[in-house]
Amino acid sequence: MNLSIQQLEANLQKNLSAVYFVSGDEPLQKNEALKLVRDTARQQGFTERVVLEADNKFDWGLLQAESQSMSLFGDKRLIELNIPNAKPGAEGSKAIIAFLENCPADVLLLIISGKLEAQQKNSKWVKAIDAKGVVVQVWPVEKAQLPRWLQQRMNMLGIEPTAEAVDLLADRIEGNLLAAEQAVEKLFLLNGAGPVDEDAIRDLVADSSRYNVFQLVDSCLSGDTAQSVKILNGLQGEGVEPVIIVWALAREMRSLVDMSLSMTEQALPQLFRSHRVWQKRQNCVQKALSRHKAGQLQLFLWQLADLDKMNKGLKTGNIWHELVQLVMKIAGQPLMSAKKPKQVAFAHYQ
Repeated sequence: MNLSIQQLEANLQKNLSAVYFVSGDEPLQKNEALKLVRDTARQQGFTERVVLEADNKFDWGLLQAESQSMSLFGDKRLIELNIPNAKPGAEGSKAIIAFLENCPADVLLLIISGKLEAQQKNSKWVKAIDAKGVVVQVWPVEKAQLPRWLQQRMNMLGIEPTAEAVDLLADRIEGNLLAAEQAVEKLFLLNGAGPVDEDAIRDLVADSSRYNVFQLVDSCLSGDTAQSVKILNGLQGEGVEPVIIVWALAREMRSLVDMSLSMTEQALPQLFRSHRVWQKRQNCVQKALSRHKAGQLQLFLWQLADLDKMNKGLKTGNIWHELVQLVMKIAGQPLMSAKKPKQVAFAHYQ
């Protein structure tokens, strides 16, 4: 059974299926869907939780072994199977299908993966899950639907924003739902329920430490290396998710690539208007365009794509160390010299 994330809660209230499969790359909605399944399972007596990480060296016999082993306390168990790349392989596919064919009544299987490609949707193991349980594919909120999504989130907390306030916030977070959720929560803490206008949103963006990601971007573009590293360290200390920083930098690099490629055909004032660069930011954007050509900006996007994979567990490394080096490169004072890859794969962010 295929369900949208909006249909999941109602389905869980009816009765639990033997298996739930949640896939997608949008972290906020994905985590909310997983929380719904976990909380409902716990309420239904599945109090013991087992987590299996299906990497390239994973022993698929563990899935069957865990399903058949007895709980230490006689409790029902929730088995979480994390397949980051959504590719279990032939052995994994057989193991999942075998589990579904003989699923114990005291075990609930929750499978978690990244985005499913078209070919994977037609695979035997996904079809088997669809037949026996629930499949939830999490999709990003499209730009056109983002204001409505924000309006609903605010209304749930009793916030009554003007249309201009919603549009301004949507423009600043541009589809990053983690940033959006943090902004709405911060707005509620600062202003409580009731009316909210454009000025309140502008003050929120300016004052919220969670939105220093924008200060980080502008500091990098201006070439202030010391300040950029200081802001980055501050964001890390405050617990800001790396995915938000990667998103903010990638958003700016995409815009800079487009402007750099168009500079021979359009004057800067025209480029600033077409890319909605506010007057207060035009100076730092101009400095970045003077410092980096389109090829180097594309290389930054390739590196950000790597950091995105690192954040999702698809690549090893310390994402904060890598961010420090990248921030310094963008600011014009690299810690280490960059090596250009054979192919600049920045289409990942388009």
